[in-house]
Amino acid sequence: MPKTALGVLLGVAMGMSNVLGYLVVMLLSRPLGPAEFGGYTALSTYGVLLSIPAGVFQVVVARRLSGHDGRAGAASAATSGIGPALLVGAGCFVVTAAISPLLSRLFHLPSPVAPVLLGAMLVPMMVTGCFQGMLLGRHRLRALSALYLVTAITRVAAAIVCAASGFGVTQVFAAMLTAGVVSALFGAWLCRVDLRSLPRTGHDLAAEMIRSNSTLAAYIALTNVDVLFARHFLSPHDSGGYALASTFGRAVCWGTQFVALLVVPRMQRHGATRALLRASAVVFGIGVVGLGVVAISPTGWITIAGGADYREFGGLALLCVLLGIAWAVAQVWLFSEMSTNTGALGALTWAVIVAECVALALWWHDSPAQIAIVCLIGALVIALGGLLRVTLQHRTRIELTEESAVAVADRA
Repeated sequence: MPKTALGVLLGVAMGMSNVLGYLVVMLLSRPLGPAEFGGYTALSTYGVLLSIPAGVFQVVVARRLSGHDGRAGAASAATSGIGPALLVGAGCFVVTAAISPLLSRLFHLPSPVAPVLLGAMLVPMMVTGCFQGMLLGRHRLRALSALYLVTAITRVAAAIVCAASGFGVTQVFAAMLTAGVVSALFGAWLCRVDLRSLPRTGHDLAAEMIRSNSTLAAYIALTNVDVLFARHFLSPHDSGGYALASTFGRAVCWGTQFVALLVVPRMQRHGATRALLRASAVVFGIGVVGLGVVAISPTGWITIAGGADYREFGGLALLCVLLGIAWAVAQVWLFSEMSTNTGALGALTWAVIVAECVALALWWHDSPAQIAIVCLIGALVIALGGLLRVTLQHRTRIELTEESAVAVADRA
């Protein structure tokens, strides 16, 4: 199958998995109700923050296997990353289990068992990140598409069981843990040849993980701190409404992530700047289409998603789509930076996150709209900063090329 067709296949698979992820939200938001759904989302957000290394394992393992990172000995640095992934996952589980009573009180959960189950989910999530990296690095996009779909389908199946049985937050996390284990086993089967042949770790893997972790951690924090502040400062009802409305924005990120991932193996090739600009344009275009669809009837869409209890948050959903577009464009720039193993834009993102946290903690946290607007401004700073950076880099390359051509002509 041609590379373009495989890229389209991956995009369709990731799009379908994101739609299924949205279905999980719809299935759980109704039976849990705004108050409990807000607690579920807050704890899930904590889990997303701890699962950051899973995404880094995917990018780092893919880069090392692709052989296009521009470093000497890249082929010999190939690794499955499974050893460090198991170690990191186990460490996150131990920490989460230790502080589970605190998390239970902080997020107003019915039992500290829910955070323990969430911590256990992090182990299969870490190794699944390695499997995704192996498949991406080997350019096995059909298998990678299948893994994304199986991960999404198992979560939907778990959500259906929970909704049909009237489960609470603790039982929901138990079901999601089961789904995560099934997905990890499927990934292991897909990667069974590489698991036997590749070393479990690699030279300088820890240092590379730390550098890439910082950039990805910045992006994950950028797209998740809003939910934590909403749960803390808003009423339980409003925090649940914000959690559902913000899912509309995250859907833009989920639906366009395949574009950002496809940029990773291309960043060290000729024409990388043009590929990056095209990718950002595609992401922006998809986001504008999503905005148009939601704008038809914001109240209708959020009622379909969560039921009549969420009707009042329709306008907020539209605002969150705008936020999601800015997040999605920033995602392309940050993923491209991870693929080149640099960190300037990641550092800018951390500075923006600190500014957002200060603004939300001290001033603008009285309504869901205030929280969304503060985060939108921060995301726009990152998106515009990435555009400025790549434009300046491209101009510098052109000037250096022209100087080299002049020098050659002078010598001639």
